[in-house]
Amino acid sequence: MDKTVELKTERLLLRPFRKSDADDVLAYNQDPEMGRYAVGIQPLPYSRETVERLVAMFADPPEGQGILQMFAIELEGQVIGEIVLNQWEEYKRNQRADLSYTLARPHWNKGLTTEAARTVMDWAFNTQDIYRLCAWCDPRNTSSWRVMEKLGMKREGLLRSHLFWNGEYRDQLWYGILRPEWEKLE
Repeated sequence: MDKTVELKTERLLLRPFRKSDADDVLAYNQDPEMGRYAVGIQPLPYSRETVERLVAMFADPPEGQGILQMFAIELEGQVIGEIVLNQWEEYKRNQRADLSYTLARPHWNKGLTTEAARTVMDWAFNTQDIYRLCAWCDPRNTSSWRVMEKLGMKREGLLRSHLFWNGEYRDQLWYGILRPEWEKLE
């Protein structure tokens, strides 16, 4: 992971995490609505200890964790979410990466997730050896799969009861975009 990459959009700064971001991350991870469809290290809300450990890992990810690039989403000096590109060794061999994102609820439905994700997607295709970018969400999370569609991703499949999380089996809805499809969007 390159800890120097910063990307700017019209409204956002996408930058590496700093340990000092813990208060902002704690604030949006206290909202139980954030965890309705999310899958994380544990069900929400997170404790301060958990958030401090998480932000320390975000700021300095251990090698071998499959994180290609992780960005704090900053709006007007406050961290309001994160966006991550994952690329494990198998993915690297296949020129593939996964995109995931989280945004604090007060900022939902303002186009910020799409703005951030499009910028990261463009950065990934322009600077990394990636042919395929994919993302997934719980199919009940219509806002998330609409973001994927706005990015030009195609719905590729539904994996039924693919994930056991927080005491229930969950479906996963998968989307993807190939480099030639992204190039046509440019």
